[in-house]
Amino acid sequence: MSDFLGITPLGQHGGKRPGAGRPRKGEAREKTRPTSDKLNTPTGSRYIIARLKRDANDGVKTAAILLQGICDGLISVYAAGAEMNYIRRPEVNGRGSENMTKRRDWAMHRVLNPRPDPKALIG
Repeated sequence: MSDFLGITPLGQHGGKRPGAGRPRKGEAREKTRPTSDKLNTPTGSRYIIARLKRDANDGVKTAAILLQGICDGLISVYAAGAEMNYIRRPEVNGRGSENMTKRRDWAMHRVLNPRPDPKALIG
């Protein structure tokens, strides 16, 4: 699962960040690479998929189910990130459609609670 959708996995939780803090006396500051790619931001799809992969490898069952739902095209990456509380949806301001919320909730329910195959029960 290391090459899932061509996204490099995230590192371990916490720890020293490269280039963080003030350099010691005599040391040069590490050059950082500017990233203009919006997909690497905490709300970007690459970041959310990488975080879901890391959590699925750590044994979080919900993350693995949501990752499979993304691959099957049942839910969006943003919806999976909102379900795992990686990101938060904007507040409802009353101008949108309630049906979109119901559709997203129903899609998430189908991913997390799959219906058993009736043919498998018979035979």
